[in-house]
Amino acid sequence: MFNFQQFSASALSQGSGKGRLFPLLSIALVSLGGLSAGLANAKPLPGSVMVSQGVAAESEPAEQTQAERYVGVWALVDNENHLFNVRLEADGSAISTAGVLGVPLAGTGQLTGEQLSETGRWQPWANGVRIDYSDGWTDAILVGPAGVEQWSWSPESDRLGAPTNYSKAVRVPAEIAPAIGVYLLEPTQTDQEPYTASLLSNGQAFNTIDSRAGGVWRLEENLVVIDWISGWRTSFALPQGSAFSVSHWEPGADHDQAPTATRPGRRLN
Repeated sequence: MFNFQQFSASALSQGSGKGRLFPLLSIALVSLGGLSAGLANAKPLPGSVMVSQGVAAESEPAEQTQAERYVGVWALVDNENHLFNVRLEADGSAISTAGVLGVPLAGTGQLTGEQLSETGRWQPWANGVRIDYSDGWTDAILVGPAGVEQWSWSPESDRLGAPTNYSKAVRVPAEIAPAIGVYLLEPTQTDQEPYTASLLSNGQAFNTIDSRAGGVWRLEENLVVIDWISGWRTSFALPQGSAFSVSHWEPGADHDQAPTATRPGRRLN
């Protein structure tokens, strides 16, 4: 079984919260490869040497290769030093596992969809990629002397200035990456609307249907198993596409027996 605690403890151990001083080393990165001149354009730099149109055209495959390196799921932190994940799709779309309002009190109360997800678009940028979210925040995943870093800017911040917060950026291991994300699941009760569920890379899970919205999840071979604080259990096979079947067991049910209900679900992209 995947060790969530070990990954969470080591992956973002160098993260910083709001208010920590921006180090001189990171400031120096702004001038690497002409980054300071290219930030405002939100485009990758082809290089510091003037090139002909023909050579410039040849940089397009290089941009595609750069972008492909970042497709997948990343572990980042918000400005309060809380973990969230962002999935970067090959089509340029992005979706995070926490919204602009965050996840208050670790899901011990009722949550809304806005607290569990934020969408955006990403593109190659400087020596990495830039993610612009619909709420106005920007995350950049950049390669620096210390490795892969996350720089984040609040909506009102100058993208040419020091970031609002920064941390180490970590690619989520391939073993669990397919499960990380935001889902829309139909509940057992047919009179209720589908609810949102969010799975994070540290084994936490949150939903919008329970009055106490938290839970934990794990992988059992190719099955995602979520045990909610409410006593309900939810399980589904690792998605091979956008739609799949979801099994629900009510509190007190024997999990070795048939589920209380089987309903459709889909992963949000």
